Amino acid sequence: MHTFKKNERLGNFRLRQLLFTRGKHFFHYPFRVVWLCFPREELPKVFPGKMIPSNARFTYPSKFLVSVPRRNFNKAVHRNRVKRLVREAFRKNKNSFYSFLDRKNACCLLGMIYAGKNMPDYAATMRSVREVLDILAERIDKEGLDHEGDARQIIGE
Repeated sequence: MHTFKKNERLGNFRLRQLLFTRGKHFFHYPFRVVWLCFPREELPKVFPGKMIPSNARFTYPSKFLVSVPRRNFNKAVHRNRVKRLVREAFRKNKNSFYSFLDRKNACCLLGMIYAGKNMPDYAATMRSVREVLDILAERIDKEGLDHEGDARQIIGE
């Protein structure tokens, strides 16, 4: 399961909006992590009366987003390099996180924003992403999943 398919990427506008308006966050250098976990049954409430778009279906337990601010890396080449490193680290370390979400019967929207000023190296990125996923699993276990009805509040119902 060391792949990172298109269905694992957070590309849907409504899900991204849901993540950044309602999601919880924490900071673990060099990442600001934003996440929103909810029971699998709650996804149809985000798209009431509509078919769920193909890029919003949860064929995997989590949807992942990486962002690198232009303020820290002016050149697109450098931003893309950082994003590639973070995606690779997530791809290699996601198995334990996915099994945790399967046990909880949950879906998770996850965004990682790189806040460092320097170009990261491969080993440090792998270690940081592994630590972030472990911290996130602990926080989800401690705080629980978002309750039913939260999605309806965001979309204005």
